[in-house]
Amino acid sequence: MLDRDQLETFATVAEEQSFDRAASRLNITRGAVSQRIKALEESLTTVLLVREKPVVPTAAGEILLRHVKALRLLEASSLRDLST
Repeated sequence: MLDRDQLETFATVAEEQSFDRAASRLNITRGAVSQRIKALEESLTTVLLVREKPVVPTAAGEILLRHVKALRLLEASSLRDLST
């Protein structure tokens, strides 16, 4: 099972195109961002981000980013349904 904090951190880095901006948005240190991304990449045995400026997802990263976005939509839909 994929770790939700790692997934959200990965998606935030991809969206912000920066480890520093992602850390700021998530209110965690840049080191924590790096550790989460490294752990996620190790668990999947693939590189997810091209660490240049700007940071961009690899082909595998694009697949995972679509997954995270789908999870976000499903969660939001479920929460809406539960609140009615």
